[in-house]
Amino acid sequence: MTARRLENGSGETRWYVDFRFHHADGRTQRVREMSPVQTKQGAQEHERKLRAEMLNPTPVPKEYPTLAAFVRDQWWDTYPVAAKNRPATIREKRKHLDLHILPALGPAPLDRIDKRALDVFYAALAEKDLSAKYCKNIGGTLRKILATAVEWDILEKLPRFPKITVADAEWDWFNVEETRLLLAQARDAQEYALLLFPFDTGARAGEQLGLQWLDIDWHNRKVVFRRAFSEGVLGPTKTGKTRHVPLTPALAEALKAIKHLRGAHVFCNPDGSAFSLWQLHERLEGACRRAGLRRIRWHDTRHSFASQLTSAGVPLRQVQDYLGHTTIAMTMRYAHLAPNDGADMRRALDRTLGSRWAAEPAQAPRTAVS
Repeated sequence: MTARRLENGSGETRWYVDFRFHHADGRTQRVREMSPVQTKQGAQEHERKLRAEMLNPTPVPKEYPTLAAFVRDQWWDTYPVAAKNRPATIREKRKHLDLHILPALGPAPLDRIDKRALDVFYAALAEKDLSAKYCKNIGGTLRKILATAVEWDILEKLPRFPKITVADAEWDWFNVEETRLLLAQARDAQEYALLLFPFDTGARAGEQLGLQWLDIDWHNRKVVFRRAFSEGVLGPTKTGKTRHVPLTPALAEALKAIKHLRGAHVFCNPDGSAFSLWQLHERLEGACRRAGLRRIRWHDTRHSFASQLTSAGVPLRQVQDYLGHTTIAMTMRYAHLAPNDGADMRRALDRTLGSRWAAEPAQAPRTAVS
């Protein structure tokens, strides 16, 4: 013990504790403090108390920012930019936050957003009569926010999210004959090339609008998708990756017929500006009407490309590459269109073990020998 009487600034003597404490991490700390009880025994007891507290310090409770503060001060201006989200994706996330996430969970500290809080949140979404797909997208935005807090060491772990089952979205497509009837209604060479392009490449609307002449590889007969329009802004493709699709003879001929010097974009207005999404829809709807065909969405031309390839026997893995799907699961929606009605699969899974386990042919009953 190091209890001692020391003189203070006014010349009076008081009982102090004065010792050096060696921490587990190697640090040495000098502690000099006047005893609250001015006796030698009181000073010794005070020193024992100080040493015990330093050996087993009381943890300081961690303060967590609220969800609203974390989004406002850190996440919103950092993550969407770092992730290179497209304008449409950023707009969708902002809508999720403003309309659903922040009004319900904004005041809650991050550590209070647990499984129970998420169950209550999802139940409230269900009461708004929102589609399962939209609720899942909202949950995806919330999950990304909390996952980022974990990655940045602000939150210890990610809470368990409720599972939402989303039914496969319905989609339509034109077969080869319907596509031929549609293309026959093109009013000029430019409209013919514009309508043929998605049926022969599977391009997304934004990718077709962003297509430039330098993206046509005439020598290797390929179309290279490097960029796309989203919300009027030209940026990377949806997946952020470049992909190559073979240039069919019909499409090559159609594109050469409209080669122009009005600007860099293949499909453009007389002043060289790229077409708008509305212009694509207007031309497709008009051609469907003139051909006497049902109306399909522009994205259904992409489904038509994939469906016609699969029906013709092109392997799904190749179709996946052409479409730029990140997983084969996205391409499996076309699997039922594959020819031979699954015969290839049945042959691949034929694991007959041999006659020992195969059913033996029925034998005729024996007759009595006379």
